[in-house]
Amino acid sequence: MRKRQSQATQRVFVYEAGPWGSWLSRSLSTTGHACGVVAPSLIPNKAGDRVTTDRRDAIPLARWMRSGALTPVDVPKLDDDAMRDRTRARADAIADLKAAPCRLKAFLLRHDSRSSGRANWGPAH
Repeated sequence: MRKRQSQATQRVFVYEAGPWGSWLSRSLSTTGHACGVVAPSLIPNKAGDRVTTDRRDAIPLARWMRSGALTPVDVPKLDDDAMRDRTRARADAIADLKAAPCRLKAFLLRHDSRSSGRANWGPAH
């Protein structure tokens, strides 16, 4: 914002959606700036055009936003982000609970500790 001074009264920011996009959009919106978050799949690109530098990527984004060729996506609210985080944490915990018996069994087999029971996994372990 300091390098590119604008003559416009209201600045419009646009960037590709990513894992850090929600908080940046909220931060810019609270300061009174307009901020558009665009899904990378909705950005018109030529075939084989691979831009990896931010500066070369920012100029076409600004032009497309000014011309109205970009469609911004909805930024989830803070409550929605918190619910997503809880859902992901729960899924990770369930996956860990399912993997724990396998890890324990592998550990016991590596140390030649075998169960006296007939079941593959149970109280005898």
